[in-house]
Amino acid sequence: MCRVGICVVEYFTFFMLVVLMSACTSNVISIDSKDRSNFTTLETSVPVSDKMGARLKLRASRAEGVYSQTVPDGKLILIDDIQIRGPTDVGGTTELSYGSISVGSDNILDGGEELQHRLLASVYFGLAQTLMDLTLVHDGATYRINDRTTEFYMQGGVSYKVTPEFYAGGTYAMSMGPDLTGISEADLRMDYILSKHLQVMGGYRWLEYSYLVQEDDSIVRVEFRGPFIGLYMPF
Repeated sequence: MCRVGICVVEYFTFFMLVVLMSACTSNVISIDSKDRSNFTTLETSVPVSDKMGARLKLRASRAEGVYSQTVPDGKLILIDDIQIRGPTDVGGTTELSYGSISVGSDNILDGGEELQHRLLASVYFGLAQTLMDLTLVHDGATYRINDRTTEFYMQGGVSYKVTPEFYAGGTYAMSMGPDLTGISEADLRMDYILSKHLQVMGGYRWLEYSYLVQEDDSIVRVEFRGPFIGLYMPF
């Protein structure tokens, strides 16, 4: 349990630092892609230490959404040299793709044999690269924002073994770069083992991507919510 406690303390410290840094920005615009969202995910992992149970995981995820949004009075969106000030309405599409490489374990719990047989907990740490493509339509004009960043990455999860082939649980992932850009992602999921090296996963996912517009010290947050499906291929 000590390993789990250390991970929790490290994550809480990092989270509080992010909250304090975010408070320094005065203008926050939230774009909610709830009109339509969908996700796809592909994961694979290989063992790097049988003795410690450590694995190297590669993960690729993609989210797409359509949104319509009201910019409140006193807020603005800055795109190149164009300032879109509220109150006004905007709309468009969002695409977010990210890949990560991380090291961790799929079973970090210390407990009895029955606990380890039924309940699995995982923690991974590494790096992620995120690519965001946002199209914004305002007053008949179309604008496009692209953002590519590399961030620190963490993923953790808990799953319960319902049957030998079927697991149910949840995962949480986050990334954060030096300029506050990063993702927060949580999902409720089900995993079905088709074979030793192939699993199907699906469920419901919430994802928020925040990126800093350095020109006016503002943060734009893009939010996705919806079902997801994916494949996991462990080796």
